[in-house]
Amino acid sequence: MTVVARVRDWLDQQKVKYEVRPHMEAYTAQEVAAATHIPGRAFAKVVMLKGQHGLAMAVLPAKCRVDIGRIAMFLRDSTMTLAKEADFEGTFKGCETGAMPAFGNLYGVPVYLDQDLIAEDTVAFPAGSHHEVIRIASKDFLRLTGAQVEEFCEGE
Repeated sequence: MTVVARVRDWLDQQKVKYEVRPHMEAYTAQEVAAATHIPGRAFAKVVMLKGQHGLAMAVLPAKCRVDIGRIAMFLRDSTMTLAKEADFEGTFKGCETGAMPAFGNLYGVPVYLDQDLIAEDTVAFPAGSHHEVIRIASKDFLRLTGAQVEEFCEGE
């Protein structure tokens, strides 16, 4: 079963409405947002971080850069850095590298959500491949991930 099929099954079990959008192969969050005709402010970029307590997933608008210093401050972890692919290799089984869904909680990774994304009605994110995205209501995303909402977007 593909990652998108597993995520779809889970969303169906949770009784959440969602949309799966196929798109031309794209790798950066801004490219995927453009390919799917979703504004960058409503497309979630997944950034993996590593600190003294392990991995963390920062989810923020495609148009932003993650302010690691701010995340380190609210997590009280001065060792927080961008994770290298080797740091999370094997964590997101079945996902193409860099296309993991924003449901880190399904993989035992805590999720931190930038407040700008939750201001949007819907949020879209990679579905496990560089060819599909999933779009759901922001309130459902927040409920399903249990994400902590903070402000860590910079460089709009």
